[in-house]
Amino acid sequence: MGWIERFFAPAFDRFREQAPEMATELATAVLLVEVARADHKVEEQELATIRRLLLERLSLCEEEVDSLLQQAGEEADHLVSLQHITRRMNEQLSQQEKLRVVEMMWQVVYADGEKHHYEEHLIRQVADLLYIPHVDFIRARHLAEQG
Repeated sequence: MGWIERFFAPAFDRFREQAPEMATELATAVLLVEVARADHKVEEQELATIRRLLLERLSLCEEEVDSLLQQAGEEADHLVSLQHITRRMNEQLSQQEKLRVVEMMWQVVYADGEKHHYEEHLIRQVADLLYIPHVDFIRARHLAEQG
């Protein structure tokens, strides 16, 4: 990879060689930020839910999560394709871990008490790209609706 490609590569590609787990954590955070932005309004409850989920699910301290969220926002600003992120996740995560990402996305959607069709469409795309069966997609949505 030449210097131009390295310069323009998303952060999760740059992290891949140094810290593969960090690339996956960043990819997860980017997807959570993307689903919060999908309805064109990011609510405080959504941001608080993202932060809480990252603290609960990842072995990071608060400062690391804050840094990860800042970087995820920057990556989401430049995101061109979901395939780039989901390809990495398919390479590095188990089926259960990928399902957990979809579950987290649904929790962000319902953090503000309402589901927008743009949010659902985004999660459906991600679930398809992560090879999540439709039944698991629906189950994750129902758990988030109830929780």
